[in-house]
Amino acid sequence: MLFLDTNAIIYYLHDVKPYSQVVEDIISSEDNLYTSIRIIDEATFTIVRTKAWLELGIRRIEKLREYIRIHGYVIFEAELNELITLLKDAKVTVLEDKAMPQELLDVARKYHLLPADALIALTCKHYGIGRILTFDEDFKRVPWLKVTP
Repeated sequence: MLFLDTNAIIYYLHDVKPYSQVVEDIISSEDNLYTSIRIIDEATFTIVRTKAWLELGIRRIEKLREYIRIHGYVIFEAELNELITLLKDAKVTVLEDKAMPQELLDVARKYHLLPADALIALTCKHYGIGRILTFDEDFKRVPWLKVTP
């Protein structure tokens, strides 16, 4: 069982070398891939923010909200569809995030993690997932997770 972190997905989708090839090699050799709705949220937000910045020159979140309110997601559809295609093609199971508020804070404090990373670590623990595909060194401090690569 291998959990996909946001950075692995984004590096793969944006073809960030050499990480994208590493992700592709690992994904193609794994049968039980998982991620969570939190990761899909982070990946979607990163895709939208990046495209808005590079193609529309939008850097401020207020301007992005205004753009989406007026134009919707049309300009982002191709990249968002690539995300969904990756999940389908790699047969990634998207899990519900699992943590209680006190548990989240305790893990964040104990392992010096950002809250989002504590949620990811706890979700993995809840589902018995012991490996995470990430380029985030912070997860190396979590004793129940083995960081891949």
